[in-house]
Amino acid sequence: MAISDIHLCELEPGDGLWMRYRQAPYSPDSEVAAMLDALRDEMRQGTARGAGRDELTLVLNGDVFDFDAPRVIDQQSVFHDLPRSAEHAVPAIEAILADHPVFIEALGRVVADGHTVVFISGNHDVQLTLPEVRDLVRARVVDAALAAQSDAPPSSAPHARATLGARVVFRAWFHKTPDGIIVEHGNQYDAYCSYRYPMVPFGRNPGEIQPTMGSLVCRLLVSRMGYFNPHVDASFMLSAFGYFAHWARYYMFSSRSLAGAWALGALRTLLELVRRREPERRARLRECLAAAAQETGAPLRAVARHARLFAPPAEDRLGLVARELWLDRAALALLAVAVALVWLLLAPLWLAPAALVAPAALIVYERLVPKLPLDATWQRVSRAARHVARAHRARAVVFGHTHTPEGTWEGGLFFGNTGSWSAAFEDVACTKPIFAARPLVWLRSEPVAGSAARLSGGLVTWKSGRFEALTASVPPPAGQRSEPHGAHPPLQSPATAALRT
Repeated sequence: MAISDIHLCELEPGDGLWMRYRQAPYSPDSEVAAMLDALRDEMRQGTARGAGRDELTLVLNGDVFDFDAPRVIDQQSVFHDLPRSAEHAVPAIEAILADHPVFIEALGRVVADGHTVVFISGNHDVQLTLPEVRDLVRARVVDAALAAQSDAPPSSAPHARATLGARVVFRAWFHKTPDGIIVEHGNQYDAYCSYRYPMVPFGRNPGEIQPTMGSLVCRLLVSRMGYFNPHVDASFMLSAFGYFAHWARYYMFSSRSLAGAWALGALRTLLELVRRREPERRARLRECLAAAAQETGAPLRAVARHARLFAPPAEDRLGLVARELWLDRAALALLAVAVALVWLLLAPLWLAPAALVAPAALIVYERLVPKLPLDATWQRVSRAARHVARAHRARAVVFGHTHTPEGTWEGGLFFGNTGSWSAAFEDVACTKPIFAARPLVWLRSEPVAGSAARLSGGLVTWKSGRFEALTASVPPPAGQRSEPHGAHPPLQSPATAALRT
């Protein structure tokens, strides 16, 4: 079973509208814990009905934690761009875990029942690749599991810790099951969030994780606009009038600056990508591929084919970065105004209308160089799953990252997306949740004598204390395809519509 994109971060003090989505009452951790307890009951009931014991592998498919969110120091949220190293990541994860004990206790109960929990690194919690962070998370989950096993004798504690610790597994890039299921966060196919070497995602400074455009934008720009919800694209992808209305409502009579946060954050993002750019090195790539093969047990050849699908990091396409951040249009607009003013001052009066050429050039540029829509990136991620399946000869591929749940059987193969459990609300006051139900991908593997295990299951929702299937639970006959759920664009697909109601 897989879920993703919970985005647990340090809780915002206070109860105002500023970053309300980070405040304790709106955190999804209690909802996740209730689902996991119900899942444990389902597994126990399945064991009671069958001849053997049902074992569960719970895959937390990336962005479970959000290291890019502001830190909380002395009861104040502090914006930062601290180096992404163990020195800063360990205190951050300690604070996140301390703020979400309900979540960790629920994971502990899963492990105490004899099941396995797999953490896969995402783009917002890539720090889970660091050994120090892994050790801390594993220790907290094991502590919670031991507390759940309160009837165990004290003399068995060292052995119990080792046994329980073996059930808490980490994957830096992807997870492969013995029955051919590949689970991966999916950010490697998004140029704004991809790493050249996901197993060793470090830059020039040893032990310091290379920043991506996505991480810089979160830290330097989006998180500093606290009346937007970073988990809801529609909250900040507004028209010019929409931004003006947002500014007039929330910023006009405050000391905060919306335009200043954008201008400074966008410029710093571009400059940091230029300053920290790290060209590809073949030795580092070989190290990454070998580490992935060793960690996952996948053949090195398959891992190499898998890596060739990556989107090049955005630092290789700085024009794309400037376009995405609107820096190109801002620069051209300023240039157009300057040229028009100079022309009006120096040119004869009868040539004054020619000053309109500069603004017209900006309009032509906007028409000829359209901005890539966000949906195009999400579609690229979705398409990559089919190529990953071929690289590994997989029987199922499950991604996250896009926050858009998907599930379909195609020619006996399952392709799914775990969607999101983040604190997503339609309004700043967090009174209207985007989703009334939560998505997860639940695949079951049943041994079959003399052949590969039989896979079944698919996209499932958790709603009102119950699990409900959204896709066909068994593959359709050969050559047929199940009805897809979650096709793009987001918020209009059958799966997304089901989650919203």
